[in-house]
Amino acid sequence: MRFVSGFEKEITESLQSNDADIHYQAVHAAGAWQVDRAWKHIAKLAADDHTEKALRLAAIEAVAGIRPREAAAILNPLLDSGDDDLVDAAYEALSYAEAAASLDELDEEDDW
Repeated sequence: MRFVSGFEKEITESLQSNDADIHYQAVHAAGAWQVDRAWKHIAKLAADDHTEKALRLAAIEAVAGIRPREAAAILNPLLDSGDDDLVDAAYEALSYAEAAASLDELDEEDDW
């Protein structure tokens, strides 16, 4: 689902899976395909200190892909987390989100 478009419904359903591998892949897929219906779930995973680390790193990346303009609200607090992996992931996601938001703005300007 992460590499082929057209599976938004299945991605959203897989976010509720009890299988850790399916859940992890669904988080990646939601970010890759900008599945907006996954926002609440993924934002919660990214912000929650109790989220398993690999899943949290995937969620941090996905946040920037789903809603780049809102990503900073989730990602900025992670910059002070004390965990180098989380800090690095947050910086990378913020950079991606900034670039994606800039591209969105250019697209909107072209629509006039």
